[in-house]
Amino acid sequence: SYYAENPEEFDVPEQVKVSHILIAPETMGPGSDPNQAKAAARTKAEGLLVEVKGGKDFAELAKAHSACPSSEDGGDLGWTNPGQFVPEFEEALDALKPGQIGEPLISRFGVHLVQLLERREATLSQREQREAARNVLREKKMDEAYANWVRDVRGRAYVEFREPPQ
Repeated sequence: SYYAENPEEFDVPEQVKVSHILIAPETMGPGSDPNQAKAAARTKAEGLLVEVKGGKDFAELAKAHSACPSSEDGGDLGWTNPGQFVPEFEEALDALKPGQIGEPLISRFGVHLVQLLERREATLSQREQREAARNVLREKKMDEAYANWVRDVRGRAYVEFREPPQ
């Protein structure tokens, strides 16, 4: 089987349990300048970080200030697998230790305060292993199909250099 031949492609993923507060720039009030809205969102996130470091409860602040639907749960996003978030969010999580809160980070969704609660190695069920194998094979086939398409387009391309009319 593919899994038996390529076990390195199916490393046991490390899951993380995360909470976050999202400050969306559009929640900062009407304004014609998106850069000012982003700056205001970042300032608000920095203020919330100071409050958390001062002893305020992260979950309570998330309920009061987060624009994410997870705010109802105190910002708790639960256990997540690698690749589930945008790259800048993933990078911030990689730099944190359990219990730490990262500096405000900007993504396409707004400004985030991220709290890493726990890390654990996930044990994949057989269904999840099969799905992982399918995804790897699907990606491999898509890469091959793309390479064949590019080769075909390049083979059919004809370029002629002409002098401009005089």
